[in-house]
Amino acid sequence: MKLYIKSIFVMSLLSLGMTGCLKDNAYEDHEIQSNRPIDGQPSVIELKVSANNLTRFVTLAFANSTKDTVVNLVPVTLATNGAAGEDINVTVGLRPSLVTDYNTGNGTAYDVPTPSMFSLVNNGVVTIPKGSNVGYLQIKMVPADFIGHDWAIGFVINSIDKSSYTISGNLSTAVVAVATKNQYDGLYDAAGFFVHPTVPRAFGFESQKVKTYNANTVTKALGDLGDATPINITVNADNTVTITPGPGASGSTALVGNYLDPTRPAYNNTYNPATKTFMLSYGYPMPTPTRTITEKVVYVGVR
Repeated sequence: MKLYIKSIFVMSLLSLGMTGCLKDNAYEDHEIQSNRPIDGQPSVIELKVSANNLTRFVTLAFANSTKDTVVNLVPVTLATNGAAGEDINVTVGLRPSLVTDYNTGNGTAYDVPTPSMFSLVNNGVVTIPKGSNVGYLQIKMVPADFIGHDWAIGFVINSIDKSSYTISGNLSTAVVAVATKNQYDGLYDAAGFFVHPTVPRAFGFESQKVKTYNANTVTKALGDLGDATPINITVNADNTVTITPGPGASGSTALVGNYLDPTRPAYNNTYNPATKTFMLSYGYPMPTPTRTITEKVVYVGVR
């Protein structure tokens, strides 16, 4: 599956009776939310689901629950350096055709959740409060309903209540894939070796984020190149793994794939469910990689 997403994000689940509210740490850590200064230009309102690219697509993963849960799903942003001088009410609506278009352009197979699976809080009206430059489109959902299938929702800015603001021409729409955290999601210690033509090197990381993409796939950084250069790891039925380009991959790293290094046979692209350990071996650009990576990735806790 060809992917163009930035990250898969952590959210903490808080239950209040039968209704919970899920706080969006990824947005608060600025992994998603992004404010773009446009001094001297009209005040633009955006759906900015990615801080570092214009794919207008993101996957958000939620802790499992069978209770009604309210989640911050999409940041609605006033794209200026300064905060809003007044409350701005932005109406965001649904556009299912965006999911169809994304599938067509990216070879994916997301389905749109049925109306019974979620609802827009406040009928999709989002307030960017005075003194801030972001508000959040919220939906109400039961996370357990989203397990085991690839769901996505298309959104569009329909209107703004004040004429001094304008809807972004490039970022007025967004597609959000909604997932429930899979069994592989978590924090991992990673240690490995990067075979490189000019800078071969060992690397190691503690508590590296490995994030849900779908029911059987997680996303992590490619070797030591950081979160901006991710790979996707799909765990197959026999606990072998398949490595493919991650969200937003570009250039030669968009040609990453499984590559067994004969000098390091222990790294055999498998997952051990008993120890929660990945043994990975991959390279790029395929089919004849000039850069190969072997790494051991061991689960250490929830993220």
